[in-house]
Amino acid sequence: MDLHLVGGFLGSGKTTAIIGAVRVLLTQGKRAGVITNDQGKYLVDTAFFRLSEVPTVEVTGGCFCCNYDDLDDRLDQLEEAVRPDVIFAESVGSCADIVATVVKPLLSLRRRAATTTSFSVFVDSRLLRMRLLGQELPFNEDVIYIFDKQIEEAGLLVINKADLLPAGQDRELADLARSRFPDKRFLFQDSLQPAQVQHWLEVLNSTPYDFQSKPLEVDYVRYGAGEARLAWLDEKLVLKVLPGQADALLVNLIQTILDAVQQQHVPVGHLKFFIQSGEKEVKVSFPTLTEDNWENQVRGFDSSNEIQLLINGRIQVEASVLKELIQQALAKAAESFQAEISHVEIDYFHPGFPHPTHRM
Repeated sequence: MDLHLVGGFLGSGKTTAIIGAVRVLLTQGKRAGVITNDQGKYLVDTAFFRLSEVPTVEVTGGCFCCNYDDLDDRLDQLEEAVRPDVIFAESVGSCADIVATVVKPLLSLRRRAATTTSFSVFVDSRLLRMRLLGQELPFNEDVIYIFDKQIEEAGLLVINKADLLPAGQDRELADLARSRFPDKRFLFQDSLQPAQVQHWLEVLNSTPYDFQSKPLEVDYVRYGAGEARLAWLDEKLVLKVLPGQADALLVNLIQTILDAVQQQHVPVGHLKFFIQSGEKEVKVSFPTLTEDNWENQVRGFDSSNEIQLLINGRIQVEASVLKELIQQALAKAAESFQAEISHVEIDYFHPGFPHPTHRM
């Protein structure tokens, strides 16, 4: 069995890449499973993987490093249930120091060793370009510290969403990356392109990984302060809507939430929505740098009178403020469309201080 750990900052496109990789593996007759990870409990990405019929289990309530035993158990669960040829383990986007706290312990302590273990880190090409050019990123310096440390420890750096760079900037960024990271292997990738995802898989399986070097130097006080700057909000809702109003309501609701967040001028790690009614399911994501034409994804629900909605927000703001912003936006949209909203579950918080189970 091959085990591929995938790290990288919030909104860098890890989930999309893993979905694409699983599809490539299926065409090759291989079985694959996924372990998702988050500080919260109600995950859009888990729902999205299961929507794609990918066997998926979760490590929730904290990062892999602080829930190592749970990660080990979930690996056993997948192996016994699916007998996968490949497992992808996707770490939470605010996590760093993965080699010392996750990869090395898995290699040293796990009873069932993987034949191949890799670790790649994803980064949004546009954010990386801004950072390498010395331009200001939208986050607090402690949050940027996590971003920098993720890139520093990457043996394989996947510069993702390369298709979103304006013409010529891809070559500029390649030169910057070669200059800044002369000893690092990196790939430019559009994870919506199967051929490029297949190349990533080939690199994962062909690149020798040296996990025996000394641990990454991490200031855990600053790392913890960076995580604590980010607010987590996870909410499950049921929307009851008038006939023929669902599509307009969903677009209005999401736009109202986006507007409320933007008016606060707070940095967004990611904001995700998973919409489900009957057999129709849609995921809509808003990373740090917004992407256009999302409204086209929220179509085809007008025949529904009841919709299940899952919201994940990872935003640099006070958690109570984030909760109030979302609730006011929901109420405003519901009033405009005479819809009824039932709040099934809600959780909002700031991540606790990281205490890895192991560090080698």
